[in-house]
Amino acid sequence: MLKSKLGKRVVWYDCEFAGIDDDGKVEFNGLQEVFSKKIFDFFKERIEEQYPMPDYNLDPYQQAREAHEAFMKSRGATVLGRNNMLETIKEYVEEIGNDRALIITGGAGTGKSSITARTADVAQLMAANNQIPGGGSQGWHVFYHFVGAVPGSTDLEQCIKRLLKELNAVNDATMPKNLEVACQTACSVLSNTNTRPCLIIVDALNQFDDDKSTTLLSWLPRKLAPQVRVILSMIDNTPPHKLLKERAIQPKEIFVTPLDMEARKEIVTEMLGRYNKKLDEKQMTSLLAKESSQNPLWLAIACEELRVYGLFERITDKINSLADGLLDLLEQVFTRFEAENGGRLLVGTLCLLETSATGLLETELLQILGDEDNLMPSDKDADTEKGEKDKDKGEREKKSKDIGPLIPAKWAPVYRALRPFLRPFGDSGEGRLDFYHRALSKAVRKKYFPKTDGAEEICDYQLWWHRKLADYFFDSEHVHRKVEELPTHLLALGSVDKLQVLLTDWEVFDILYNEEYSTLLLKYWRQVLNNDNWQETMEMKYRECLKNLEQNESTTKEQMALRYEQVARVVMQSGRHMEAYSLLENSMNIEMSELGGRPVRMVELYNLAGTIYDEKLKLYEYVDPGQIRELKPAIDYCRKSIAIREHLDGEIQKYKLGKTLIQLSFNLQAWMECGGDNSLNGEEAIEEAKKHIDRAINIFKEVGSDGHLADAIMTKAVLEERGSEQQEKFYSEAEEMCLQAYGDYSVLTSRILLNKGIMYEDKRNYVKAYEYFIKWQDVCVEVFGYHHPRTQRCRNCLAEARYVRVKQHLEQRAAQQQEQDNADFDDDDDESDEDY
Repeated sequence: MLKSKLGKRVVWYDCEFAGIDDDGKVEFNGLQEVFSKKIFDFFKERIEEQYPMPDYNLDPYQQAREAHEAFMKSRGATVLGRNNMLETIKEYVEEIGNDRALIITGGAGTGKSSITARTADVAQLMAANNQIPGGGSQGWHVFYHFVGAVPGSTDLEQCIKRLLKELNAVNDATMPKNLEVACQTACSVLSNTNTRPCLIIVDALNQFDDDKSTTLLSWLPRKLAPQVRVILSMIDNTPPHKLLKERAIQPKEIFVTPLDMEARKEIVTEMLGRYNKKLDEKQMTSLLAKESSQNPLWLAIACEELRVYGLFERITDKINSLADGLLDLLEQVFTRFEAENGGRLLVGTLCLLETSATGLLETELLQILGDEDNLMPSDKDADTEKGEKDKDKGEREKKSKDIGPLIPAKWAPVYRALRPFLRPFGDSGEGRLDFYHRALSKAVRKKYFPKTDGAEEICDYQLWWHRKLADYFFDSEHVHRKVEELPTHLLALGSVDKLQVLLTDWEVFDILYNEEYSTLLLKYWRQVLNNDNWQETMEMKYRECLKNLEQNESTTKEQMALRYEQVARVVMQSGRHMEAYSLLENSMNIEMSELGGRPVRMVELYNLAGTIYDEKLKLYEYVDPGQIRELKPAIDYCRKSIAIREHLDGEIQKYKLGKTLIQLSFNLQAWMECGGDNSLNGEEAIEEAKKHIDRAINIFKEVGSDGHLADAIMTKAVLEERGSEQQEKFYSEAEEMCLQAYGDYSVLTSRILLNKGIMYEDKRNYVKAYEYFIKWQDVCVEVFGYHHPRTQRCRNCLAEARYVRVKQHLEQRAAQQQEQDNADFDDDDDESDEDY
């Protein structure tokens, strides 16, 4: 009957009884061949049908935005007792012509993230409906970033690059190569009156993991463009808060005050009401009498404790027993969890999550927790960690592949207890878990990783957990997760050898490598070697890897050529230019002798060779005839690259061609300054340079890149006779276009102002030169920071005797003018008295 009704959905299978196992469960043979496979295929097919995968791949920046949007919707869903604060923020967003940022400050757990999330959600809706004034025809774009909310969100560089991408300020060809350039570009964009109207919201600014606090805010201009709004939240008195308060133009600040009594009652009523529970008046009074009830996070945790408490007649005693302090309450909760929900398994889960670098997948947690025989450190284990950081102690623990995952029956009570305090990242469905608030991290560290007074090092017990995670991820086959987690744990353990093995693994290299600048890869090498010779050691290790790869019979010539090029780029990025060139020569030799000199490959190799010599030339502060040794190959390789690139199609190829033409023109001008040689004299070099720069100008006009066009026109000015009217004309044209493209503060603006100052110096107009050098200094302070070498060069220039005299002259003239103005006013007063 069933077969006639269900047809093909009825499947026959054979199996046989195989006995009873040690746990008393019946076992069967034969289920895997038909039964299991058919069920698996059935559900796989139905799931794919109901939830089809998109037929396109989102770029990583769009994926990040969607993850942040999911967090925003979740965290901002319920915000109680903050209406006045939200209204103040709304007024800031709608205010016309505001040129300073708004910061939201307060202590941990005061609700800053919820306020920020609600602000972003409401602002996004208002922008979609054109309800924010000043949007013009483009309308407002709302950018939001919640630090620590999704994997990778503590990386400032990725945040800034996503911002630039969303504002269409850069494309794939013009994406900044590293954090410093990204911050400089963002500073230019956010101060530029031509930037589209945008609202930028960043939550938990103090949680970015940037190594340099000065870089943390270098992307934020002192004065915003009138159509730009920036809202930042942070814990008060943290480094970014102090830096913002020290600025000449201070941001507007909203301090998140403690909850008033009415707001607290509203929160308790709403949270308990979701589960049809409530407190009587006396119980409510007892709860809100605690000082910590002013803190929304404390109040939320207290309500959760009361919700799960099973003895209603003793609820008043439970309220009175709640610790009055956020971290103290969390410790109390963890202690209860240990007793009621899994004991060692629960403690292990908390310690693993806290020690992890980016949270853990549920499958990873279950696999690690499955080793119940080695679940917790003994005192002996902890004592040996400090003295055995770099020793492999994996032999005394079972390998992860030999351990089965923790069974669901044991995991369920642990997860059920911790679920209110955990969050999966975004809506990705990957099941990565982490604490939903950093206060939980602090409580775990306080309870389970105690430090001696004044100690800054990681405590021995946490080192044990770093070891646990390092052992697991070292054997992991998921290379992306290995890259996310393993470096953090190996650095904590001081496992230099293992981290070097990791960084020289080609699969890991491919993830960390970036053609423009391999930020993380170089950072890890600096950290693991921690000495002045780290670049040399890194190069040596990669040369060994290349040698081993070359000896592997399965390695193709194409692969070998590519690896030599990639390593050459990384070595160049580290600052070892000629060593990088020697590596690149291997790649060029393979391409020419073994692979026929493929144009699409040779153009990139020639361009890289020219860039290596160009980067070396930038180390010189002044042009010197001795530089001609580096200029010759720099010019030759640029010519070779151009000769191939001009026959390749695509907009990115045009961008690259235009940039190489500018680079070549600069080097030809330097060649002229050095005097040239018999192969190319100075006049011939300048004539060739002018032809190249005119081509670059036409290319950037064609692709509509005003910023690059301004750069090309500035280069054209450099090629003109020093101090000539033509040079001044082109500099002024470049300056005007640069201001339109990048605003008052940009790297290119600083270069144009410097060159104009030098031009007026050539004209012997030292007062005008001084004025431009002052402007140059102001831009460098804004774009690079006060202590940057480029800003120091400004100060050195203005400290020259000539410009010290110019400054004194201008001050004397201003004082005399002031005296004359005062005298004129005195005369006017006398005449008025006489008339009267």
